[in-house]
Amino acid sequence: MTDDIDAHDETVLTAEYALGLLTAAEEKAFEDLLAVDPDLRDQYALWAENFTSLTDDLAPVAPPAAIERRIKEALFGQDIPAVEPKPSWAARLGLLGPVLAGIAGAVVVLFALDQIGFLRDDVDPSFVAQVVSADASFVVVAEFNPDALTLDMDRQAGGPRPDRVLEVWLIAGEDAPVSLGIWPKGQVQATLEIPQAIAAQMDGGMLAISDEPQGGSPTGTPSGDVLGIGQIMMVL
Repeated sequence: MTDDIDAHDETVLTAEYALGLLTAAEEKAFEDLLAVDPDLRDQYALWAENFTSLTDDLAPVAPPAAIERRIKEALFGQDIPAVEPKPSWAARLGLLGPVLAGIAGAVVVLFALDQIGFLRDDVDPSFVAQVVSADASFVVVAEFNPDALTLDMDRQAGGPRPDRVLEVWLIAGEDAPVSLGIWPKGQVQATLEIPQAIAAQMDGGMLAISDEPQGGSPTGTPSGDVLGIGQIMMVL
């Protein structure tokens, strides 16, 4: 352990380095410490392994067909005709950027909960997600309790337009979004009851929140602006 950094700061710095959150100067200084401190290297390896394991339950995603075709042409000289891929629901909603932001945000939420001792080994797993827009003007932190079948949500930034409501959606795999309910108007925090038939799809799915007319979407899928989207991750 380095002499000029206490144990807590060292843990936080190591986690931030593993997530790529340090500035270039901070990263260089930290790597200088890594070169001389074997305990710090062990701690970094543990953080890297823990963060990598967060994606173990995520379904594999095939590379975009155009990129795969160019790679094969470059490596093997194959002239492969272009195939138009079927876009995911996140892509159809134009939210690939916010998906990545939501995953990163969920990792930070998990880290914060662990740092304050919220995560315990003697409780059943739950699931968390950070539903966030690309510019972070809309942020919701959500936790799904599979035993109580409840989704607890805290809106930390943003909201619906006047005379509109927020509607919460589950996107599981290639299935069309499923409405989980309408956010009670005027409330910053809200709890939705999740049907048992839907609960099993929460693990590895994504939460999305859209701005809808009073009463919710008339189409059965998001009809208004999708304000944010986030990956659901399991908390052990």
